[in-house]
Amino acid sequence: MILRYRTYEVNSVTEYNKDMKNVRRGYCEDDVKQFGEEAMKKLFPCAEEITYLLNRGYPYKSAITFTGNHYLLSERQRNALMRMCASDEMRRIRREKQLTELEEGCTVHIDAFNAVVLMETALSGSMILKGADGCYRDLSGLAGTYAIIQNTDPGIERIIRKLQEHHVGKAVFWIDAPVSNSGRLKTHIAEAAERLSFPIYIEMVKNADTELMKRDHVISGDSMVITECISWYNLYEELIKDLEDPWIVSIL
Repeated sequence: MILRYRTYEVNSVTEYNKDMKNVRRGYCEDDVKQFGEEAMKKLFPCAEEITYLLNRGYPYKSAITFTGNHYLLSERQRNALMRMCASDEMRRIRREKQLTELEEGCTVHIDAFNAVVLMETALSGSMILKGADGCYRDLSGLAGTYAIIQNTDPGIERIIRKLQEHHVGKAVFWIDAPVSNSGRLKTHIAEAAERLSFPIYIEMVKNADTELMKRDHVISGDSMVITECISWYNLYEELIKDLEDPWIVSIL
């Protein structure tokens, strides 16, 4: 197995077990109401109008603000629509870059925080979003802060096992070094890969998105990353389908 690191020393995950938080990543108790059946009666037409404006050149922020004000949406509902809506042109660009399969022995480039946080959120039973482009996203809103939780290791292992099912040659995990506890996440990824005998590289960089936009075989749900990268694969769709009764909100 190959493990390479650009920064930080690797320490045992057991050192961090005492700090592991028993929390529900991305959970908001009001989501049941804000994204329930009645709320979706407003969100569906609002999404249609946002898409209409995006198709005519309106910037995201203006389209969301205009329609959100009209439908009296909460900030969380607006953020959700921001992550789910896309213009027809953006959907076309992403679809043309989307791989239909991962070739045996290929190298994949993983948006580490994006992938792990999504799995933590889904495994916590919290709401996840399925966008118009078919990608899954979350509303966890880390904003530069991150902490290891009880679903971190199960989430990482599910990602690696899925890559093994595809007979991927190796995976490069790109981690945003400035985010708090990025070094701890690196350690958890490294030890999960060792347990599962899977070859990985870990790159600690200032901005993972910038690096991923230059790569092919990218695993991410970030809208800008999958728009700008050479090619990407929707591994999240397979990961979410493997879960028992995930909480999914979709405008499709």
